[in-house]
Amino acid sequence: MAEPFFFAGGEPGVLLIHGFLTAPGEMRPLGEYLAAAGMTVNGIRLRGHGTQPEDLAKVSWRDWLADVDAGLAELRRHCARVCVAGLSLGGALALYAAAHNLVERVVTFSAPDSALARHPLLKLAQVGSRIVRYIPKIGSDVREPGARRAHFTYTRVPLHGVLQIIALMAGIDDHLPHITAPTLLVQARHDLVVPARTPQRIATKLDGPSRIFWVERGGHTVVMDYDREVVFAQTQAWLCPAAPDCNPAQASIVSDRDPAQAFCASP
Repeated sequence: MAEPFFFAGGEPGVLLIHGFLTAPGEMRPLGEYLAAAGMTVNGIRLRGHGTQPEDLAKVSWRDWLADVDAGLAELRRHCARVCVAGLSLGGALALYAAAHNLVERVVTFSAPDSALARHPLLKLAQVGSRIVRYIPKIGSDVREPGARRAHFTYTRVPLHGVLQIIALMAGIDDHLPHITAPTLLVQARHDLVVPARTPQRIATKLDGPSRIFWVERGGHTVVMDYDREVVFAQTQAWLCPAAPDCNPAQASIVSDRDPAQAFCASP
């Protein structure tokens, strides 16, 4: 669960970015799905993650941006067309990447906006960081029992890491108008971490086309939870290159319950 992964394939190349306190493994099932559809996939590990909480207490949000830039550069050595997708913190980093790099398409899963930096609990953590370095992580918003057991996450939260989240998210809204790539915003209706109004706030600030896809079951970690296969199919359909390069056989992987085939042709 903790190791980064790379699946060589065809176009486009897709960068997958995991969330806060977790590891690349939460993105791996999606990566395998996209690789099976013929895409090249790079699942990176953000600095301070997938090891021990003490490592997260040593990094800056700028390190995470550098990790994303390095991941994109690696993909460009293999692919002419590059897309980016991320979960939660990874979704925010995907938006930053799309604002400052040429990417073909974007997918965010449970991505926050600048309101997160103003959340009372994060502000409390900002004050608490002067007194304690770590707090226990309470609960999980993964609803499916097997996925919850398999999900790698730190059990202690370094407050230094929380401060990096605040610093990263405080200015993200200023970058959104620079995003012109078609963007799919995936959000669970019952997410306990990111409020339901967030994807609409993000969409209204983008300069390119966008769509919000609502996940009816499961919580924040939509790529591991109930309905993950629907999320995978929506993601593949969105990232599928536009005609005439699109392979209809690959597009047919989309679930019968999900009429997303049209997205293969245009956003």
